[in-house]
Amino acid sequence: MTQLDDLLHSDAPLVVVEAAAGCGKTWTAAKFAKEMSARLSHQRVLLLSHTHGACGEFHRRCTGPDLRIDVETCDSFALKVVGPYAAALGLPYPFDHLVGRAGLPFETIRAKAADLVRHSPTVARLISARYPVIILDEHQDASLTQHQLAMTLMTVGGSRLRVFGDPMQALHSGTSEHYVDWDALWASCKDRRELTEPKRWLEAPDLGRWITAARTTLKAGGSVSLRDVPSELRVRTETGLAGRKKFKNPQLAGEILHGFLDDGQGRAVVIAHLSDMVRALAQGANWRAGVNEGAVLEHLDRLLAQAEEDAVTAAKLAAGFLAFATDIGSGFPKALRDGLGNRAGAQLNRAQAGAKQAPWLHALEAIYADPSHRGLATAMDRLATRTPGGYRIRLGDHAAALRAIGRADDPRGHLHALSRLRRRRSLPPLSTSTVHKAKGLEFRRVLVCPADAQQYPPGAYGARLFYVAMSRATHQLTIVTDGAAPTVHLD
Repeated sequence: MTQLDDLLHSDAPLVVVEAAAGCGKTWTAAKFAKEMSARLSHQRVLLLSHTHGACGEFHRRCTGPDLRIDVETCDSFALKVVGPYAAALGLPYPFDHLVGRAGLPFETIRAKAADLVRHSPTVARLISARYPVIILDEHQDASLTQHQLAMTLMTVGGSRLRVFGDPMQALHSGTSEHYVDWDALWASCKDRRELTEPKRWLEAPDLGRWITAARTTLKAGGSVSLRDVPSELRVRTETGLAGRKKFKNPQLAGEILHGFLDDGQGRAVVIAHLSDMVRALAQGANWRAGVNEGAVLEHLDRLLAQAEEDAVTAAKLAAGFLAFATDIGSGFPKALRDGLGNRAGAQLNRAQAGAKQAPWLHALEAIYADPSHRGLATAMDRLATRTPGGYRIRLGDHAAALRAIGRADDPRGHLHALSRLRRRRSLPPLSTSTVHKAKGLEFRRVLVCPADAQQYPPGAYGARLFYVAMSRATHQLTIVTDGAAPTVHLD
């Protein structure tokens, strides 16, 4: 570690650190940020990551009255870079309320920021004068424009870059953007180090060695053997347990889930790749383990996108709200949804409405009175305070965020503010999560279920998904395989 500390504190413009999961990447980056902060009198250290969850972890590690550290997501930093120059860059001003919409996606903001510092050396030098040291966390997930922005601040502005990442945790497949080539970055950098010593598993060293060896196997395109596994790893094989979106055998799934949740102490999570399966897991456990909603509220994003459409109608918003209520809750039968949908026309038809429909129609009336984000917020407030019989809100963050944006003129801006606040919250003791939202977190006990071809498909992306899921466990890992649809990543 002494050699790495010396290299990080050197005058080298670029230092790249590759660290497998659990090998101290976050600890090392936070330690370096605090040490550099102590050496600065007027300038600041900039620490960039990609998710609010990761930023929240750095906030917890880098707090203190005398620390001169700014922790930002890469996208929020790009917004700050382009903000003062919006008009010159051909952006509407103010534009904060437009960001995230189809008309002004984050990809555009990233590209504008990269172009600005590349073509305006003075701007690059001003930013670097404030941030002489920039730490890039999880850089394997950086888009090409995010990477170009940072590299220009190094080459033109003079900032020193300290880059941390792990190519086996790159989970950005399936998007239209181009991403940094980590292998090329690693090969071209002469000042580089690897962190290979497992630190996450100090109390379960055999599990740590097994997961580290599994990473090597998966990175080489091989299949991980489930023979001669450590005592902290439990393997269970079933046949035909699950489909793509739900369990074919819910009774067996419930038995597996409850058995895992009952068997042990400490924070535990059940992980799958696809969000539909995560919901099925939560349902199978009778919602004892709630869904980790993360900082990005996908269902609310879709609803707000409908509210932002030109000439949106109350009927369309009402239909969107009913779909939203279905996504975030349980106990909303299809027959009831269809009946309500038939009443949500140009006008809301309350004639001869039954007792089961009444509280839902009371909520929808708010949308017809004000077909905007405020009407949606009032509808959610009514639904939460006068909950229909049998219905339960399961994704509480989604519901709370929708209720809150009714107080704002700019729902997107308020939603971004809520996300920044939510990153400081901690997960409950028991949860279910997608691989993407579990990334960067750790749990005493992890159940990977189902470990089948649907959740972890063939190819490098599936291998990375499987590795990230497994490496969240600090003390105990349980894997449920499927003999009918096995993943190629297990032998």
